[in-house]
Amino acid sequence: MTLVYLVIIGQLCRTSGYLDIPTVPAYNIKGMWGISTMFSFPMYTDDPNPNDSIFVDPKDFTMAFKYGFGRGELAISMFTPTTWVVSVCYLLKEAKESGTAWFCGVDDISYAKHISTVGAGGNDGTIEEISYYKYCNGRPWELFSTYIAMQKYLGKVANFVLGFGRGRFVGYGWRSHIFNTDFLVLGNDYKTKDHSWWAIGLFMGGSLKFPFGLEASVEMDGRDANVGLKYHFPAVTATVALCKVEYLGNFRPWSPRWTFGLEGNNRSAVSAPKVGSIECVIQDQTTKQLLPNCIVDIKEINKRYRAPAGIFGLSLPAGNYTITVTTPNYVDYLAKISVKPGVKTKLVFNMKKTEEAIQREIAAMEREKSIKTYLAQGKIYFSEGNLNEAKKAFEMVISLDPDNVEAKNYLGNIENRRNELINAYLTEARNREKANDLTKAIEFYQKVLDLDPQNTESSEAISRLKVRIAQEKKPPTTTKPKQPEKKATAEEIEVLYKKGVSYFSANNFDEALKIFNEVLALDPNHKGAKEYKKRTEARLKVLKGGE
Repeated sequence: MTLVYLVIIGQLCRTSGYLDIPTVPAYNIKGMWGISTMFSFPMYTDDPNPNDSIFVDPKDFTMAFKYGFGRGELAISMFTPTTWVVSVCYLLKEAKESGTAWFCGVDDISYAKHISTVGAGGNDGTIEEISYYKYCNGRPWELFSTYIAMQKYLGKVANFVLGFGRGRFVGYGWRSHIFNTDFLVLGNDYKTKDHSWWAIGLFMGGSLKFPFGLEASVEMDGRDANVGLKYHFPAVTATVALCKVEYLGNFRPWSPRWTFGLEGNNRSAVSAPKVGSIECVIQDQTTKQLLPNCIVDIKEINKRYRAPAGIFGLSLPAGNYTITVTTPNYVDYLAKISVKPGVKTKLVFNMKKTEEAIQREIAAMEREKSIKTYLAQGKIYFSEGNLNEAKKAFEMVISLDPDNVEAKNYLGNIENRRNELINAYLTEARNREKANDLTKAIEFYQKVLDLDPQNTESSEAISRLKVRIAQEKKPPTTTKPKQPEKKATAEEIEVLYKKGVSYFSANNFDEALKIFNEVLALDPNHKGAKEYKKRTEARLKVLKGGE
């Protein structure tokens, strides 16, 4: 379905412009066409002097057909049923949002020298144009109104136009004449001297756009100054323009004009859809590794896509979208994006793992660490011949990782290795026993028992060798010759006797009796010892209750 856009044209129906002065061609698509109308009427209609030669400006209605041919635009305008003109505009240099465009064109290609929206002829037109013809020594030809101009863009918010043109852009009013090149030649004699057919006039204007759809325009050229407001609806743009504002405050019948217009075109039918593209990179927030097989949901178009390798690309109509990325073990990622026409937007989704996934990952890391530790221990035990401990370590690996091939291979080799070591240890133990190296022999027999506790040969050999070692360590029994007893000397006997007397004197009769017996044992004929022995025995008898 073709959408028709309605646009207020402004004062005149020619190629694209603000209100009256031209701008960069808006019909910039090959095959684009449109039809426009314009209606204009004076603000004041009273005439203080109806009998003079200056009359109130008439109401005005015009129509135009426009056609775009890529960089150029063609307009065929009907001002009156007998007044038709052709206008052409061409884009010399294109510009983007912050550049400067250059364009040129020719307005009022027709069959008459003087062209206005109310007719063709020097005496046809607005009050101002008729005054040029009658009172300013002639009116410049509007025929082939050639121009060249630049349009500067200040982002999407504003732009302005500055240009030079002949014909309809040249004015000879008491103010407007200073904006054309004849002013440099004629000065203030512009009313009495001939005008140059090639005089060039200055024109300029600007447009300011507001976020809520309102656009304001202001412009001026050698003929008039105009202001206008446009309001852009989704399918309609409404505008009110006040033209010839320089007449505000002038005496009647000079009057500003209200101007309205309407335009429809087939832009939506011939323009390519405004699309952009997105490239999504889905990766782990920590490791930055791409996450395969993620699900991408786009809410506004109700579509679901899969990103097999963690990268996903898609072209979308320009607009705003809500994207949700989901994948197991990660928190859902929701993002609001804006797709711009002709722009490829790269989006990076840093996915955060869920708390449960983090805990599982920690457990898996600990499990993997334990597997490596037990596997390394088992290898060391295996190489040292400590097969029982090696078996325990490899069995721990299997309990954590039932499919661990390396641990299974080691477990399969343990029994073969056990038999090899038993035979080697038995051979070495026997050789040591033959060499009478009993301690080493016992050591190797013990290694056999460590590998095979039921090995009878080793247990019996250890018992047997321990007995032999014990026997070899027992010292031989020998009879020592009896040493002759050493006799005490008289001096030693006398010292011992005096010691007994001291005990007697101290009433320590028991000790005294022992000493006297020792003295008599050494010298049975010792008189003093005999005497004191009797006395001591007597005292002891008394002390024990005898007479």
